[in-house]
Amino acid sequence: MKKYFPFVLTAILASFIIIPAYSQSFYTIGGNLFNSETNEPVINANVVVVNTGSGTSTNAQGDFELRLASGEYTIRITSVGFSDKEIQIRIPRESGERLKVGLQPKKQEIGGVDVFGHFTVPGRDTVINVVPMSVLPAVTKISAVEMEKQGAVTLTDALKYVPGGWTETRGRKSKQFFSVRGQKYPYPDYSIDGVWQKEFEETAYTLSVLDIESVEIVRSSNALVKGLSGLTGVIEVKTKKPERETASLLTKYGEQNNYVAGLQYGNKINDITFTTAAAFFGTNGIPGRGGKERIANFHGNMDWEISNSITLHAGATYISGLREFVGIVEPGSPKILNQKEKFDPLHTWISYAKLNYRGKDGSQTELQANYTFRDANYQNYNIQQETTTSHHDKDREYGFNLLHSRSLSHSNTLRVGALYNHWVAPDGKRYYAGRRCDVHTWSGVIADEQQFGRFLLDAGFRLIGGYISEWGGFGIEGSGAGFGEVAPITDQAAPVEWQSALGGSYLLSPISSIHYNFSGGTIAPRKGSITGLGVAPQNETRLQHDLGFRMRTQRKNEMKITAFFAQRKNALDLSGETVVAENDLLVELYENRDKRSYGVELAANMNVALLHSSVFANTTFMKNEQESDGKMIEEDKLPNVIVNGGFLYEHSGVDASLFIHYTGPYSNNRFVNPRWVAENGDYRLGDYTTVDFTCGYTFQGKIKTRIFAEGKNMLDQKYETVAGYPDQGRLLLAGIKLVY
Repeated sequence: MKKYFPFVLTAILASFIIIPAYSQSFYTIGGNLFNSETNEPVINANVVVVNTGSGTSTNAQGDFELRLASGEYTIRITSVGFSDKEIQIRIPRESGERLKVGLQPKKQEIGGVDVFGHFTVPGRDTVINVVPMSVLPAVTKISAVEMEKQGAVTLTDALKYVPGGWTETRGRKSKQFFSVRGQKYPYPDYSIDGVWQKEFEETAYTLSVLDIESVEIVRSSNALVKGLSGLTGVIEVKTKKPERETASLLTKYGEQNNYVAGLQYGNKINDITFTTAAAFFGTNGIPGRGGKERIANFHGNMDWEISNSITLHAGATYISGLREFVGIVEPGSPKILNQKEKFDPLHTWISYAKLNYRGKDGSQTELQANYTFRDANYQNYNIQQETTTSHHDKDREYGFNLLHSRSLSHSNTLRVGALYNHWVAPDGKRYYAGRRCDVHTWSGVIADEQQFGRFLLDAGFRLIGGYISEWGGFGIEGSGAGFGEVAPITDQAAPVEWQSALGGSYLLSPISSIHYNFSGGTIAPRKGSITGLGVAPQNETRLQHDLGFRMRTQRKNEMKITAFFAQRKNALDLSGETVVAENDLLVELYENRDKRSYGVELAANMNVALLHSSVFANTTFMKNEQESDGKMIEEDKLPNVIVNGGFLYEHSGVDASLFIHYTGPYSNNRFVNPRWVAENGDYRLGDYTTVDFTCGYTFQGKIKTRIFAEGKNMLDQKYETVAGYPDQGRLLLAGIKLVY
């Protein structure tokens, strides 16, 4: 029963959210926005009720309507090219007259608005690469405050309590893999400030959260405009952008020489907003197993409002340091037990820029460019032979993305985009070192949203193609040994892939809505792979459905319920075997097999004003099946249940937080000694509960000072998510943070 405590808590929270929500009387008020200099209507303006989930936008005549319960409210109005404006109103209105609000033309910085109530196309991100409303129940946002309360150090740490989120931690080259709902290959894409990143998985666990304002995780598949792996979701990272001069200093230290230090300064001067930051973290690792880390992050970004219609955003992050691989333990593979591996040094450079043009008709055009370089000096010490081998595990990529958004009418918005990316690993990468990879990727996307009263429909299609200049990597994971003599693929077209989406949302009330989303597409196998029959594997076809209900009250209490189903035809799997082909070359075998997964997600958040606290809980139940001998059987390599819960308290300078996570049982024989499997059967993983806490006290003043303590894995669980790599157990830290 303890394992399912957050699930029970989810239901309790939902009852507290729903009952008060439907016991209120609502009133409809209307208004009109106009240009105070020309008296012309202001169209597509955002009208948001502050500190509630209600909002709307103006139509072609500048008119808007809001439906609110009785009380006093602050209405914030924003529109491109106009100064922001706030007005105070009382509901019900005594006069019953419509609101008439004049806006003053001015240079204006674009900001996304999370709009609930009436649907509007401008949303949580930008009007160009906004997430469709139909996937709203499957979107989770983590703020900088929440990441701090969790004690998160890296981006991967911050994703721990996402509904359906699953992190597989090992000690090797790709240290941590994060996925949602068990959907892997491909893993979710990442983007930074709206700019898509191609090869980012290994960067996530070295990127400091001290530079991050929020992380938005799209757990569903309909993220076509945000990235290329729209079939497995997108993780959007938003860096900090101050509204005024701010400075902060954070340090914390704990057992095993775990330390974190960060310094940040930001300011807004005239039309330029900028942030600079430096962060350092490390550990001595696990006694007797290695894992020493020394990582430094340097980050800077800038927003420049060049004119009323042109905005430039640019950012760069440099990561440097060393990382020892955590040693595997019994019954781990004897080959890995005989190795001591590390990256020393490792370097990563991430840079990107966005130039946004806003037309007088409300259209937007944005040109994005990015360049990333990664170089890790890999060293492998063979214990038995007492020899060391090394090579540079490096790659680079650059790309361009052109996006355009325009309103075809006051209720219809069209988005189109074209992307190009060039990725090169000159000396190979990960487990195929020495095998050059040089791949060009291009893609086009079109998406449309149409509003019909309380209905909002969205649809999109993306086509992905490319060109392989050279490809010498043959494998997704495991060892690449034996492929040194395999002739690389050169000068061939990359497999063509397509992705499509169709969704619909319906507003039930000012605080509740239902959403349906369908997406489908193909995932091509890597060039050069073959099956046991000696032929190339077929493309995987993936079809996914989401049906969700969302409710958010004026006090920001929220409940979401989502049912999901994913059908994978000819899903690509490694067979784990190799053969010698007719040309006497060693080739690793793949196989196609049908798979499907389905389940339910429940999530609730509630603010308890009387207790100065908030509570959250989410639960994901899912079942995963795969084809075997013509029948669908349960796939036990994925957990069937993932549960999270938490309690956050803050009052009179005192704060305290408690977080609970449970991952259900599953099994996987990867990295396990084959002899052990033959004698004992499948290696069991998962089925563990972790408890983390933070507590602190803040001294108010010109410089706010918070002293705090953190405890991770307080139950001291030596759980494993990957065979042979148990967690280090309980860890205690203490620190101080200064904010000016």
